[in-house]
Amino acid sequence: MVRAAKRPKVNLVQTESNDALMDEIVVPRGTLMTCIAGMKLQSEDVGAAIQFLEFCRSFGEICKIGKGQPEETLRHLTELQEVSSVVADVHINLLSVIENGKDNPFDKYPRHGDEWIRKVGEYISLTFHAEDFTLQCLNQGVSGYRSLNPSCKLEVLNCLCDEALSCEKLRTCIDNKDRKCVATQEIKAATRKQKELKRRYDDMTKTIEGGDTANNEEANDILSQIKEAEEVKQAAQNGL
Repeated sequence: MVRAAKRPKVNLVQTESNDALMDEIVVPRGTLMTCIAGMKLQSEDVGAAIQFLEFCRSFGEICKIGKGQPEETLRHLTELQEVSSVVADVHINLLSVIENGKDNPFDKYPRHGDEWIRKVGEYISLTFHAEDFTLQCLNQGVSGYRSLNPSCKLEVLNCLCDEALSCEKLRTCIDNKDRKCVATQEIKAATRKQKELKRRYDDMTKTIEGGDTANNEEANDILSQIKEAEEVKQAAQNGL
């Protein structure tokens, strides 16, 4: 007679050694990302820097922010106390977009003047409290702007970008991009549908024998659907 082997007893009670083992398991800490576009930033400024770069990537052309200018602006904001012409140009161009200016914005807001800094303070005043230190500095013009730390300057710049997003020029740009995105998706969907219908039609024409009426009707229906898909695609392409 074969006897079943006895199962070893399992200790279901957690021992002190198990507790010690659990205590020794340490989850490694993540590495803070502080290098953006080749610049080493304070960790608290990384999010704001990425936000500004993304804005420029999407709307740089319409805001007349040239290639390399966003990165140079960040570098000047975080490394220089003086107000460089690069930093001034970005703010002045954003003001021009917000005000839908048609004339040269640098005639209205000279790079080395106080006007553009004070105007920035007016536009972003809803973001800050009236007694906020940042607004007080902006109201003082260049001298006050110099006293802001890099984090505050980045916040001011992003607030101005947010203000620009609500202006007519950028809203139109966003709407156009949305329409193009929808049209592109419609074209892709219609193309896929055409490809599948043509495959079905080719398979069907190979199997039709002796003028089968039912199959002929189905083939004609597929041809009609292919034509409809082409019309949808053409309409979407006209919207691009």
